[in-house]
Amino acid sequence: MTTATLVIETPTSEGDAIAGRRTVARAMKAGMWLWPSFVVLDAFMCFVAYPNASFSRLLVYRIVVELVFLGVYRASLRGKLELKMLFWLQNMCYSLAALAIAVMAIELGGIHSAYLHGISVVALVRATLVPTHWRQGRNTYARIALAFPVVIAFVAFVSPSARAAWLTAPSLIEFASNYIFVLASSVIGMVTGHIVWSAREQLFRARRVGRYRLQAPIGRGGMGEVWLAWDQSLHRNVALKILRVGDASSPESVRRFELEAQAAGRLRGPHVVQIFDFGASEDGLYFIAMEYLSGMNLANLVDRYGPLPLQRVIHLGIQACLALEEAHSAGVIHRDLKPQNLYLTHSVSEPETLKLLDFGIARLRTPGPERSARLTWTGTMVGTPAFLAPELWRGGEADERSDVYALGVTLHFLLTGTTPFDGMSWGQIQQMHEAASALVLSVPGEDVVDRAFASLLGRCLARDPEQRIQTASELHAALAGLHDPEGWTPARAEEFWQLAQRDRFGA
Repeated sequence: MTTATLVIETPTSEGDAIAGRRTVARAMKAGMWLWPSFVVLDAFMCFVAYPNASFSRLLVYRIVVELVFLGVYRASLRGKLELKMLFWLQNMCYSLAALAIAVMAIELGGIHSAYLHGISVVALVRATLVPTHWRQGRNTYARIALAFPVVIAFVAFVSPSARAAWLTAPSLIEFASNYIFVLASSVIGMVTGHIVWSAREQLFRARRVGRYRLQAPIGRGGMGEVWLAWDQSLHRNVALKILRVGDASSPESVRRFELEAQAAGRLRGPHVVQIFDFGASEDGLYFIAMEYLSGMNLANLVDRYGPLPLQRVIHLGIQACLALEEAHSAGVIHRDLKPQNLYLTHSVSEPETLKLLDFGIARLRTPGPERSARLTWTGTMVGTPAFLAPELWRGGEADERSDVYALGVTLHFLLTGTTPFDGMSWGQIQQMHEAASALVLSVPGEDVVDRAFASLLGRCLARDPEQRIQTASELHAALAGLHDPEGWTPARAEEFWQLAQRDRFGA
């Protein structure tokens, strides 16, 4: 997920905090690459320009500062330090880099050293990577600009010979002619950082939909965009799904968007994304405000970490069944169940919770003469080909059994990394689904549970709906019979999410 890069000293929401931590991580990561790259220049200065200088001492300075950058970078990934402290450490890193260059300049010519221009590089790199309001950046730029004069003054105080050599008119003039560029770079860095910050701030604040302030894009789909947003009335993060009404839209698409909100809004269980609000802004944007989830969908999970162990698949399958049980009891047929629409979250109280998302093409069963409301256009087959039950390819009506079929394909994908039916075109995929002999379940493992799970998948994926597992409750009971709580424990889940968090902030 891309995150807004606005840097603020006091975050007002989780989105601001994530953005701030990522900004610190990026700044430290860039510093970790740039800082050691100047070792070649150090070697040239020590062995060519100033043969009496100690290269080993300069190398120690480089290593010390590099380790500090690395420490702050790792702290930004762990997320344990307060954001205000991370910002302070980030600023001190750049101040320390400027101080180290000033000390190196003493080795490489003292007050006459051209090495002090490296401090200008520090100021400009800081402005590029960490754009901030000038009031927030002035102390850091002041420390950067004053690093060399402070070091020179200290050396002159403790060394009478250095003081006598440096405090001459020619030396001071040469120092001033060099130092003016350092001072100008610090001022330019502060002003430039403020200009970039101000432009981002204006763009950031302009992105509002009703009472929601858009913070960062989460995803994009056929129905529009999904943003991390801040509810300014209730002071909480939400995921805001936006349908942009324009020339390409129609009243039918708006109705479809509204029915999606109605479908998900019927459900209140812990394994279905919660809907908070539905409406339209003054500038023509229809939106659905829903629960903001931090984690990843199951497609990304398998893509990043590979196929899952069987007991974790069963653990997740049980939770998916709970979501379907509630949906089907409320008269909602999802019709697009797939790994991308099953979202895995993590919290302190619940190490791993699965949520069912995206009711954009769901079917609502309603009482009365109109038996159901369809969230699609008449005559159009909808869904994802690899997960469509055979009867849907033949124009049949989606029901609980077609959702069970899609969940069976999903479980196979989680365990193996592939779907049991694949092809280069829709026609080939349809033939695979409809051919009775096409089903070859490549389920790893040979023990009793593995064979029982393979048999269970076969029943989920039966070509004839009458031969298939009929309800999510029936599938739930079958999975529960194969579930071993010791196979995927909360401790293992917590270990996985710690790894995932490091990957997330390090991206």
